[in-house]
Amino acid sequence: MNHLPFDELRRRCQKPGYRCLGNWMARRVTRPAALHLTRIVAPWGISANLATLTALGCGVAAACCFAWATPWGWILGAVLLQSWYLLDHVDGQLARLRGTASLDGVQLDYLMHHTINLLVPLGVGAGLFGRSAEPIWLIVGLVCGLSLLVITLQHDARYKAFIQRLKRVEGRLEVIGGGGGRPEPQPPVPRTPSRLLAWTARKTCEIHVIANLLALAALGQLILGDERLVAGSACLAVITAAAVAVACWSVLYSQHSGAAEREFAAWFRPRPGEQIVFLDGWWCVREEKTNPASSPPPEKSNNPIQG
Repeated sequence: MNHLPFDELRRRCQKPGYRCLGNWMARRVTRPAALHLTRIVAPWGISANLATLTALGCGVAAACCFAWATPWGWILGAVLLQSWYLLDHVDGQLARLRGTASLDGVQLDYLMHHTINLLVPLGVGAGLFGRSAEPIWLIVGLVCGLSLLVITLQHDARYKAFIQRLKRVEGRLEVIGGGGGRPEPQPPVPRTPSRLLAWTARKTCEIHVIANLLALAALGQLILGDERLVAGSACLAVITAAAVAVACWSVLYSQHSGAAEREFAAWFRPRPGEQIVFLDGWWCVREEKTNPASSPPPEKSNNPIQG
């Protein structure tokens, strides 16, 4: 693939709207950097799935390095975690370049994300426990990892619920492309204090922000010779507080607002004149019943064909 002009490589590898969709780091740093790496490894015959598994290996190694609990261990862990985020973009670019994008590849990518979201905080917590001998850090790492997992699994669980209902449908539903929404540019930073606080908490739970916070803590610890990893302790505490708050709020809000039902209705709809009802354990598509008393009388017409 080295013979491809760079503009053509970019067109084939990058996803639609790559310059405006996604977080700032992906738009400005990681996707452009990943494209150069993709250009290098593409002629080697590396598959997108192998790139995903390599990224997973980097993420797991990063968690182990954070558990090592030394300033240099944290530096290595931070570098590996940044490498994981870079390779997480290379796999998709390889799939688009070769035309091998598939649901199986996307599924593997999501499994890798969930694994890293859980393991990295666990590794940090285990390392702080080993350094301080205080079991509270094991609990903090576990709570942080589980909270991040709940945040990312919420949509996965919602779409699994969609499939479960669709398996129990008798009849036909129309699939409305984009009915549940499409990727959109990031909204502007809110200005009101309460919304800004909520926005900051959500951003703190995004994996690229977590990777950058851990990298800053690692660099600070190395410069200051902080063998007690005070900066790392503070970093994990902040991430955990944000993750617990966001996880609890997102689940409670989704349940209270009926978000899953609303999104299902946006994606899957009965045809005009029909409705979907729950009968005897099945979701049945039936003709929509109208109340004759509430229906207006038919208009009379002098046209014999219409009459």
